[in-house]
Amino acid sequence: MGLERRGMKIGFSLQPFTWGRRKAFGLLCIVCISTLVAMLAPQKAHAFSCTLPSYITSKHNSGRQNITSHTANQFNRHRDWLVNTFFLRHILPALQLFTEQMTAVAMHQTLIIGEFFDAKHQLETQRLFQELQVQAHKDYQPSTAFCAFGTNARSLAHAESLGRYNAIAIGQRQLARHLGQVNMAGSREAADDKAARWKQFSEIYCDPQDNNWLAGVANTGLISGGADPVCKPKGSRTTSLNRINIDIDYTRALENRRTIDVGRPIDVGSDDEIDTQALGNNLYGHDILFRNISRANIKEADKEKLYMSLRSIAAKRNVAENSFNNIVGLKSIGNVRGYFSNTPVETYKYLAAILVELGIPENEILEYTGDFGSTPENIDFSYYNQLEILAKKIYQNPDFYANLYDKPANVKRISTALKAIELMLDRAIYESQLRQEMSMSVLLSSRLRLGFKDIDKNLQGK
Repeated sequence: MGLERRGMKIGFSLQPFTWGRRKAFGLLCIVCISTLVAMLAPQKAHAFSCTLPSYITSKHNSGRQNITSHTANQFNRHRDWLVNTFFLRHILPALQLFTEQMTAVAMHQTLIIGEFFDAKHQLETQRLFQELQVQAHKDYQPSTAFCAFGTNARSLAHAESLGRYNAIAIGQRQLARHLGQVNMAGSREAADDKAARWKQFSEIYCDPQDNNWLAGVANTGLISGGADPVCKPKGSRTTSLNRINIDIDYTRALENRRTIDVGRPIDVGSDDEIDTQALGNNLYGHDILFRNISRANIKEADKEKLYMSLRSIAAKRNVAENSFNNIVGLKSIGNVRGYFSNTPVETYKYLAAILVELGIPENEILEYTGDFGSTPENIDFSYYNQLEILAKKIYQNPDFYANLYDKPANVKRISTALKAIELMLDRAIYESQLRQEMSMSVLLSSRLRLGFKDIDKNLQGK
């Protein structure tokens, strides 16, 4: 059958229906017919009540009841079938299976998405590890230029400590000279100090051509004078002629020297040690303190005051000598074989390589550092010399700037090393300024001392 309505074709067929579906459709038709009969029955009964026999009416009523009862029973059976059989046995299990399948499919899809996320994070982590590995491989390859700082600065701290110790030792020796302690040349009398220095001068530092020497003219210069000349003859001297007048030549003794052989136990009695002591004697305390106060009369009132004045002078001299002592300490020889050990440190070999790269011939390195007749294996650079090379000389080599075209990490390492050297240099300059301020304060105090005395006298009415 077919039906066309409003241009739309609606059709159905009973062929594909199953027995259950046909049964349901038949029941639906019976319900519709019975409903229509029920609506029309009262009117027809009233209309034909005069003509139809009573048995027809009773048959009609009993038929209607039977149809209604049958329809109700079939509808209840259909409802029970629809709920218990069709839905509970077929639809509900199908929906459960459908739900289970959809849940499983959704979980599987979620698992796939999670696996994609896991793969993404895994690949990103692997890439990060590889980047860090490459970065570490690049950063942890120190350059040769940076290693040079660590090699050449390895004995710097020891050289500095040794220089400070030498400055203290020289200061103690000079203070003992002023106070007349035992084993000092002027411990008994002040005149003995000058006698010992005169003997030293005539044997070591005396220049025969000083004091108006004329070649071939008798009684000229310091070597003339008969059987007892001022200067000892050349053949009787046990020291080098290069030491002539070095006891008064600060430039030759210290200024132009970067390393001097002073301070170690094996250096006792070395030429540099004797020369620096002689120079210090001439610069500070040419006239040592008087020794005319005996132990018996030192407790007298005037002698106590005089001795305290002498100690005040010794203290001021010690402040003035401190700068000289620190210069000697800065330029004293560094750590060659350890303080008491014979194991070579070989700092000379590496620092000398920097000077050779600057164009200084290898056979002139000793002259640059301060030649005192030693071989390269037996000397070491002083703290002053090492600091000068690390803070000044390395910048004079163009290779230093070429080596800065390196990995950023190595450039930072070199920058940090240069900053450390700069701090050491600033510390040395700062300590020098402190010594300068101390000397200036003592000098001003000494200049104002007489003015203070006059003011005290005026206040006391004397």
